[in-house]
Amino acid sequence: MHNKAVISFFIIFFSLFLKAESLNLAEVYEIALKKDPELKIAEATFKAEKEAKAKGIAGLLPSITTRGITSWNESEVLRGPQSTFFDGTGNNTYGYSADLIQPIFRVDRWFQFSQGKAMSEVAKAKFAFAQQETITRVAKAYFNLLKANKNLEVAVAEENAIKRQRDISKRLFEEGVSSVTDFQEAQAFYDLSKVSRIASEGQLEFAKEALVAIIGEAPNLTDLNSDFPISSPNPKSQEEWVGIGLTNNFSLKAAKLATRASKRNAQSKLSDHFPDVDLVANITRNNSRQPSFEGGNFSFEKNYIEDRKFSLQFSWPLMAGGLISSERREAYAYFEKAEQEEILMERKTKQQIKSMYSSVLTNLANVKAREQALKSSELALKATRFGYESDTRNIVDLLNAERNFFSAQRDFNSSKYDFIIAELSLKLSAGALTPMDVYDISNFMTK
Repeated sequence: MHNKAVISFFIIFFSLFLKAESLNLAEVYEIALKKDPELKIAEATFKAEKEAKAKGIAGLLPSITTRGITSWNESEVLRGPQSTFFDGTGNNTYGYSADLIQPIFRVDRWFQFSQGKAMSEVAKAKFAFAQQETITRVAKAYFNLLKANKNLEVAVAEENAIKRQRDISKRLFEEGVSSVTDFQEAQAFYDLSKVSRIASEGQLEFAKEALVAIIGEAPNLTDLNSDFPISSPNPKSQEEWVGIGLTNNFSLKAAKLATRASKRNAQSKLSDHFPDVDLVANITRNNSRQPSFEGGNFSFEKNYIEDRKFSLQFSWPLMAGGLISSERREAYAYFEKAEQEEILMERKTKQQIKSMYSSVLTNLANVKAREQALKSSELALKATRFGYESDTRNIVDLLNAERNFFSAQRDFNSSKYDFIIAELSLKLSAGALTPMDVYDISNFMTK
């Protein structure tokens, strides 16, 4: 008796521990912010691409180059055509120089600087979209796993319920009360329920792996409580959502900024035909050391020369074999391509918002319909079970009613999760999705 009490205690404790370890949507999202490889890739890409602004401004700022040199020089003077006597001398020379170049008139670099600023903004918009997209990826993986868990629970309950009916039918057949047809019908329904349960187990594994791909694990998840509101999107007008999206959608912002950057690049290629003027300052110092043996003492004689030069340098590319003209035509072709991509992205944004808005309304209606269908199927099951016990309904009617009831449970559970994902996707397409949406949903998750 004592051992049974200890075992029961540990079972209860372990169950409470597992329950305490379940995570809600916000907690899984916070893990994803630290561990999601796709988000980390987007972040690293953003850090690299935002340097375009710094590289662009570098072309307008002064540059300084320094150089240094040291060398040892030797010379020999032979005396007499056949003499082996020679007088050898050597000296060490060393020096340094520094060049400062300040662009004065560089039209191409001004456009390159403007292009760099635009490209940095493009990188920022792309990363902002990646952050929003992470929310939807996490939410989809989270609710798909919840859905798979629920579907498996329903499949197991369905299998057990039909198994009970199969066992009763088998006993009644063996007792000669019912026909073999009733038993075979029950067996067929039971076999189908096992197939459904096995398929649900496979779907659960797929759903787990989808979450593992994001956060590296598949923890126990917290489900929504009954207070979660299923309501119409706010604002309610489709046109208002389109207006929000045309202003806030980060993919559209990136396309517009990419067009601006492409235009500046084309202008910089056009300005390659213009002359360049630079202010150049140079300082050079050369030192030398000559060994000396005067008076029998060894010493070095030191000398130095220092030069300073200041100049304005003018250059004008007149011919480059057609390279400059070719690059200009290429740049303007890419500019035209960027313009068309912006138009395409704007149309896609409108299409996505309208599609997702319709999806939210469809899922909203689906939740209400599935909820009513669940209630109806439950009442139908009770009525059919009573009719079966009263011999007014047969075993097939009862098994169909049970299967319809469990199917209604699966559909109702799925409809709630599908509605949430559709609503988040609508906000993503409109550029209105924020982490607060995750925390708002998590407030309706009770551990």
